[in-house]
Amino acid sequence: MKEVTKVPEIMLPDDPRESREQIMRDSCDQIVEKFYTRKFSTEEKQLKNAEYCEVGMKRSALEQELREVSADLKGKIKPLKERQDAILDEIKQGGEQVQGDTFKFVFEEIGKVGFYDTNGYLVEERDMTQEERQRTLFQAMRKNGTEG
Repeated sequence: MKEVTKVPEIMLPDDPRESREQIMRDSCDQIVEKFYTRKFSTEEKQLKNAEYCEVGMKRSALEQELREVSADLKGKIKPLKERQDAILDEIKQGGEQVQGDTFKFVFEEIGKVGFYDTNGYLVEERDMTQEERQRTLFQAMRKNGTEG
């Protein structure tokens, strides 16, 4: 068994992405539903940037018209501004907040815990808690190399 020196960025990188979820589901220490940032692909980043510009242009046009017909257009601008702000936050974070199953793995030898999404990507890393320092069956199997 390879010695773990840090929490891996991708769990099971040599396995096909399609089978990672089931392997992690079968061998993780715990399945935890939580919110996490799913990173955008290059294409998704480009789409978000284009959407940000498009929403910005619509907002600017409406703000110009607002100077002429203020009271009527305020209601149309607010949701676009909120969406533009939300898109900008997503662009800055490089991803969007999603809720779904994550797979918790305890790396006892380095005192760390890693949470992985269904594609096997690390979404959160933290120090072990006192309760987690007590060994689980899966941790013992991984350490001894007895997993099936």
